[in-house]
Amino acid sequence: MLVIPVITSDHDLFVKISCLPGLKTKACDIWHIASLEAAEEFLRIEMPELAIIDFSDVSINPGELLNAIRGDSWLLSTGLIGLCDSPEQLRQSELTRGTNIIALLESARLSRQLPQVISIITNNQHMLFHRVIGNDFGAEISATFALKNDALEAAVFTNLICNYLFNINCIDAMLREQLNFVLIELLINAIEHGNCGITYDEKTRWLERNNNINELIDQKCTDPKIGARQVTLHYEIRPDASSFKITDEGDGFDWRALKAPTLSEEAISLHGRGILLSRSMATELSYNEQGNEVEFVFAHKIGISNVSPGLFQNLEKVCFNAGDVVFKEGEPSNYLYYIASGSFEVLINGQRVSILRPEDIFLGEMSFLLNNRRSATVSAITDAQVIMVSKKEFVEGIKEKPHYALFLSRLLARRIERLNHKIGELKV
Repeated sequence: MLVIPVITSDHDLFVKISCLPGLKTKACDIWHIASLEAAEEFLRIEMPELAIIDFSDVSINPGELLNAIRGDSWLLSTGLIGLCDSPEQLRQSELTRGTNIIALLESARLSRQLPQVISIITNNQHMLFHRVIGNDFGAEISATFALKNDALEAAVFTNLICNYLFNINCIDAMLREQLNFVLIELLINAIEHGNCGITYDEKTRWLERNNNINELIDQKCTDPKIGARQVTLHYEIRPDASSFKITDEGDGFDWRALKAPTLSEEAISLHGRGILLSRSMATELSYNEQGNEVEFVFAHKIGISNVSPGLFQNLEKVCFNAGDVVFKEGEPSNYLYYIASGSFEVLINGQRVSILRPEDIFLGEMSFLLNNRRSATVSAITDAQVIMVSKKEFVEGIKEKPHYALFLSRLLARRIERLNHKIGELKV
């Protein structure tokens, strides 16, 4: 269950949020936090993966709350959704810098936007978890997401990725802003010009009439063919750099016209300014022949420490080929396995009962914690890599970061809840 504190003194606003589709479910536990002191205490004790803050509520002093979050790496692990009258004005201020902002939502559009953001997060909740512990295992992580033609959705995924890289000390605050710009620019291009076929002149005329570009995207998506198109975002995070691939389902464009750009005042005043700036911030930015797929690499900054150092980076990494057995039912459970890549099947009495992937975080955690022998056989379905953590190493890690015990407990609870749900379906 996703515990979500709503930090506002406005009780009516809390009631409105708690009754929205997507939040009034068994998957979300909504709490009303009405003061600054209560908010700090709740974040420190409950360590929620997500919090909603009413930035327009001066009585809770959101600026002081964000300063407390910035100054405490324990609080910094919480992803934040901000509510405000003007998201653009808030983005341009210094208030939210250095925090895990996932989305800034306009209060007037709350009923539409908040359920959408919560849906994205609940469907990709592992990113919140990985953001906290990924660096401690030093693992390479990759994932692929399918995005709708929606600027808000693009912003949420961009912020999740940029926050993750910042929190695992791969990029500093300046690089986070640059990567955020590049990802948003290229994702929006894929949505607007790729999937929706909006020309530069059409966009210019629309904006000159003071119309919101999202309204033009929505208008284009009333065409079922366009509305069904998606943008695919794939990323791979390695120790030295992250690589990204963005693909749309449009006809492509003539990227050659932007070849070898300069950033002169004349160049950046023309259409394509965002792509030119993106090329200056990223490396190896290139398009496929058709022009509907762009790839780029973003180099990490070595030796920075935004949050905390890794704990398990020097542990043994083990590679498996498809079909290899990781451990067998009945064997001693001496190790916990962090899933770095690949897919694994869980077999009991030769029957597949589950498939585990990097978003499931660990293999064999239950027997590891209970000091039992393995209750199942686990085999690699694809080529895969895990990181082995002994009991001694895990206990030492818990001593340094006690919240790991809570995270693992929550993971176990989710795993059991999912298993109970499957058993319930079988009984029906």
